[in-house]
Amino acid sequence: MTTINTSALSAYANPLSVTLKGDQSTKSDAANASVSLRGNVYTEPGQKAGSSEPPMSPREQMIKQLQEQIKETQRILQQQQQQLSSAANSKAPEQEKAAQVMAIQQQISGTMAQLTAQQAALLELMKGTVSTTA
Repeated sequence: MTTINTSALSAYANPLSVTLKGDQSTKSDAANASVSLRGNVYTEPGQKAGSSEPPMSPREQMIKQLQEQIKETQRILQQQQQQLSSAANSKAPEQEKAAQVMAIQQQISGTMAQLTAQQAALLELMKGTVSTTA
């Protein structure tokens, strides 16, 4: 069983906890799956009102949520890289500039760790089956 938990990255507003296990799960396990994303728990497939698309399975929902979180994390990373560039090119005193650059690099490092964890969770989810046990 693989557990990926990025809630230790408390500096970020998107905690993620996903538990996966090998192919021995049954279809009924997948039907009862849940994942916690941004503090919300999704436990069953849903369908938007007026939508002609069939409802998504819990696994498909989790994949979609992870993909959305990855896009958001990538957007944040891009903003931080722009901030780093601006700080490095600023006309501030060298000591102040160095402190700003180091602080932004630390944020980027945390964001990269979060992105890596999200991508690993997505990869595991796409190749494995979902465990409903805690």
